[in-house]
Amino acid sequence: MNNFENNLSLNDIFLLIRVNSKIIALLISVCIAISAYHTYTTPPVYKATTAVMIKEIPGSSMVMSIGGYRQNSRMSNEVQLLRSRRVANEVIKRLWQSDLRNSLNIFGTRIFYPKGERVRRIVKELFSLGFYDPSEESAKSYDEPFSNEIAERFANKVISGLRVVHREGTDIIDISYSSVYGKEAMTIANMIAAVYKDLEKEISAEEANSSVEFLDQMVKRQEDKLSEAEEAIKNYKIDYNMYDSEGSATLFNNRLATLESEIYNHFAETNIRNEQIIFLESKLTEDEKNLADKISTDINAQMVALRSDITALESQLIQNSMIYGETHGAVIEINKKLAILKIELDKKVKALIGEGITIGDPLVERQNNISQLLSLRSEIFGLNLKREETLKLKEIYSNKISELPEKQLNLSRLKRDESVLTQNYSFIRQQLEAAKIRAASGSGKVQIIDVARKPETPISPNNFNDLFQGFIFSIFLATIVVYVKEFLDNSIRKPVDIENHNLSILGIIPSIGSQNNDYKSSLLFRAGRKTNKSIKRSIITKEDPRSPISEAYRSLRTSLLYTDVDMDTKSILVSSAGPGEGKTTTVANMAITYANLGKKTLLVDTDLRRPVVHKVLELNKEPGITNYLAGATKNFSDLVQKTDIHNLSVVSSGIIPPNPSELLGSEKMANLITKLEKEWDVVLFDSPPLVAVTDATMISKEIDKIVIVVKVGQTNKGAFSRTIELLNNVKAPIGGVVLNAVTQNNSYGSYYYYYQYYNYYGSDKA
Repeated sequence: MNNFENNLSLNDIFLLIRVNSKIIALLISVCIAISAYHTYTTPPVYKATTAVMIKEIPGSSMVMSIGGYRQNSRMSNEVQLLRSRRVANEVIKRLWQSDLRNSLNIFGTRIFYPKGERVRRIVKELFSLGFYDPSEESAKSYDEPFSNEIAERFANKVISGLRVVHREGTDIIDISYSSVYGKEAMTIANMIAAVYKDLEKEISAEEANSSVEFLDQMVKRQEDKLSEAEEAIKNYKIDYNMYDSEGSATLFNNRLATLESEIYNHFAETNIRNEQIIFLESKLTEDEKNLADKISTDINAQMVALRSDITALESQLIQNSMIYGETHGAVIEINKKLAILKIELDKKVKALIGEGITIGDPLVERQNNISQLLSLRSEIFGLNLKREETLKLKEIYSNKISELPEKQLNLSRLKRDESVLTQNYSFIRQQLEAAKIRAASGSGKVQIIDVARKPETPISPNNFNDLFQGFIFSIFLATIVVYVKEFLDNSIRKPVDIENHNLSILGIIPSIGSQNNDYKSSLLFRAGRKTNKSIKRSIITKEDPRSPISEAYRSLRTSLLYTDVDMDTKSILVSSAGPGEGKTTTVANMAITYANLGKKTLLVDTDLRRPVVHKVLELNKEPGITNYLAGATKNFSDLVQKTDIHNLSVVSSGIIPPNPSELLGSEKMANLITKLEKEWDVVLFDSPPLVAVTDATMISKEIDKIVIVVKVGQTNKGAFSRTIELLNNVKAPIGGVVLNAVTQNNSYGSYYYYYQYYNYYGSDKA
């Protein structure tokens, strides 16, 4: 069990804060001090930004309707290239080979010392246990030439300070670099942009030359095929004395030629993209290839479903064209629907590719090449889908042509082959020329539109934010510490801890050591008769009867008198769960309050193991009750000692016996209690702690009422529960509980307010 097992009221929470105010204040002070130290010693951060624009070179990509998504992926590729180690290594190389090498913070050849550097170094030396070497933070100097090892050593510093952002909806990318020096941030930001521009120019030239080489080979092969087709038509006409077909044969032949040209174009485009894929895959690891395969499979599966509606409309278009002609209204309407569907298809494919790249590859550095690979694979898949659709159209027209005479049919096929080859040749030739233009231009596609300038103010640290965050953290930490402290505290501090045992609180005794300033400055203290330590063992109801604590003891007496109005309580035993909880002081002061009321009062010290009543009242220890119980003294009245307090007498413990429990549990003790109840108005017994020994339980049945003293903030809940259990087992008459040593720092709820009331009503008394 703990103090938080029951809900705290709002007042309890405020009291909890007050109780732990010193801890809370200390934690807040320490956290704010640490935040101030961090703010004072943290170097500033300056950010410089340059902007580049990515120009799309005409003819640099062959985009079909299904591949219109390439704009977004292209910009994503550029962003990843900027973040790559290739760029970072080249930046390091150029900086190292420049005159700035020995004056840059990135190389450690220039060190920034904040205002609090001396304080920071002192703190490091104090807490480093001798491992801190100030020379490690001194500026360095290099005279070695550039090497790959140097690039690898410092490239991460370039990447860590770099931030690349694509402006949405534009072809512009912002390149930012952060440093402790504004001029260095500007220099490196501009250097990154320059390196990126040169690298893009190199990559574009490499791709253009590769395309020129591949397309040149395709043009030569296509020229040979076209020559063969032309020769075949010529020979066929000569052999069969044929002339050009007319009517339906010509119409079907032209359409077949167009379709086969498209098929061949699809094939050519597929080959071009396959070559590009081979080029890209050579730059990828096996894991990256597997990742691309997975994403391509997911995207292609969805693309098949997306094109189903388009395929249905195209089939319908063919039928209507053959029946009504291409100028008929039904044919025109279908073409309009097809155009709309293809636009929608482009949008959906863009989204699919973008989503696939983002979700499929969480590693940012991979996206540069993977996204290009995905684009090309998706285009190839789209080409394959269109080729399949075109083959179906070709089959329809071929069936129509097959109805023509055999010679005419053969000639139509030859002419169709020639027409297809001619169109394919023209297409590939155009691509070759465009690739040659790109290769010859050599300008690249990156243009620097805004150079970085030296920033005048740092972006961090923010003194106010840092201190505020330190304060918020201190509140959080203080809450945790207080909670843990209270959670681990298993002492009695709340009324519910008593009420759970169905017991009443008879009285609340404030701690003598926690008296207010008025009381501390009273005559008692000013006289110097007793120190704060000794007065805790004194009879305050005698020494200072007008004090708030004396008033608390009188309230306790009143509670006992009126607890059971129908019962004449003659004997009261006072005990506690454990030692040091104030039972002796409590019973002594109770005895005085009864005596002051005019009651003939007897105080008997039955704590035969550690008797102290005689010390508190400054009486003789021997002879005492043990002398009577052991038979050494025949007449009990000889043991009774008078005190200087009217109506109060005391019987001390006597010699400490070896068998206290046997003596207290004897029939002689029971008879003695009965006898004393007849002769005295009130008989009070001081007994040993209940948990430690069984002495108190031995005489509990003969007592009218048992009062248990609980020291707030000290008495363990488990020990208290065990005490109540022991008394209940012997059916002892438990009268209630006295809460002792209550202060504003050890109690919650009503305990605290009782304490406040006692101080209030006693503070104005002299």
